[in-house]
Amino acid sequence: MSLTLRVGAGLAVLIVGYFVIGFIAEHWAWFAAAAILLGGTALAAWALLRSRGRHETHDRGSTAEHQQLLRSIDKMNIPTFDAMAGQLLVRLDAKRIKKFGHRQNDLGCNFVVTLNNGKRIIVRAKKDDHAMKRQNGTRHVQILGGEIKARWDCDAGVLITNANLHWMHHAARNEAVAAQLGVLIVDRHRLAEWIDSGEPPAELRPRRAALQSTANQ
Repeated sequence: MSLTLRVGAGLAVLIVGYFVIGFIAEHWAWFAAAAILLGGTALAAWALLRSRGRHETHDRGSTAEHQQLLRSIDKMNIPTFDAMAGQLLVRLDAKRIKKFGHRQNDLGCNFVVTLNNGKRIIVRAKKDDHAMKRQNGTRHVQILGGEIKARWDCDAGVLITNANLHWMHHAARNEAVAAQLGVLIVDRHRLAEWIDSGEPPAELRPRRAALQSTANQ
């Protein structure tokens, strides 16, 4: 590049710089606002991404722990599963819990729980025998619902199982049948949450919405 071109390029840069600096000086408030806006947006985006990363890491950890808990429940034998259900019921606001063991026609272990508010509930603990999901669980809900008053003289029923009764399109049907018969379904994931948190479902907590009585159906 010749000396003339170098000098010309230098002058052009100086001239452009002069006008740019003048334009910025004239409109400094606009540039300051734009810089603050862009800086704030970048900072907010960074904070959001960082927070999202932490939540995703926490969720992955929680999911892994949840799955591990479910696997440990699945490995339980029937007596251990029944004992676990009994321990959960001990933590309720109850003044009396009476256990009834398995019968030859095994539908599960039964607990009659008398709550402090006077309500009586029949709780059936049913370890998954690999048939409940295949049968959609409706049969067990129907049988328990039919026994609440006739057999156990209770106000409502609870089915505790490690089977998944809320899979695919069967969830709505099972919940509709359960609501009609006065049965609360505590199946696979809800059971794991109860064990993990130590907090029973809202329907079983004191001063919360009580289980719907079959007498009012």
